[in-house]
Amino acid sequence: HAGITACDVASVPLPDGALDVAVFCLALMGSNYADFLREAHRTLKPGGLLKIAEVRSRFRSEARFEQTLRALGFDVRSRAGGNSHFLALDCAKSGRAPERDVQAEPLMPCLYKRR
Repeated sequence: HAGITACDVASVPLPDGALDVAVFCLALMGSNYADFLREAHRTLKPGGLLKIAEVRSRFRSEARFEQTLRALGFDVRSRAGGNSHFLALDCAKSGRAPERDVQAEPLMPCLYKRR
């Protein structure tokens, strides 16, 4: 399709501040997911919204993941964690630049239960 551009999520062909919203829905699969989030910070307008929905079992610590988001220049505005399988976060791009040496904790592989 002519409207689709294949690219690395860590380096998208968009100018700085081009987006109002960035969505990562089951998309933080790379070991370099912090680079994906840095790129979201770069491409979002000031105050832009970052929406994340991930399988809850991937996080060793949801609190540490939220600390990583803060270190990468985002403020968590709301969290929908009532579902036992998924974590949904709404974050805003803060006025803080992402820290350079953020050591993001690796996410676990997805765990699926046979039903």
